[in-house]
Amino acid sequence: MYYNTNNETGKQLQDSQAKAKSQDQSVLEFIQSHEQLGVTPERTLRHFKIMEPLTESRWHNTPITSIRRSFSNLAKRGLIVKTGDTVTGDFGKQINLWKKAL
Repeated sequence: MYYNTNNETGKQLQDSQAKAKSQDQSVLEFIQSHEQLGVTPERTLRHFKIMEPLTESRWHNTPITSIRRSFSNLAKRGLIVKTGDTVTGDFGKQINLWKKAL
């Protein structure tokens, strides 16, 4: 789901919606295959950046807030849930671990 807070229209809006949908799917696939490691938005984005070929820049230009949005979208759709456990995040605060919904 793309939140059109800047009132995009036409092709630009369609492109943004497609990119958000694709990102949500990538995040879901990562959670499904890595939940045993303790998945967080920060760890997810870090993995995407590490695994991205140097010739691409999709994930290197992605802000953490976009990944958090994907987590929210997936949770609202009932596809992922918080585990009840937390870890210290990149900014020293406790953040939730996530897993796929049963």
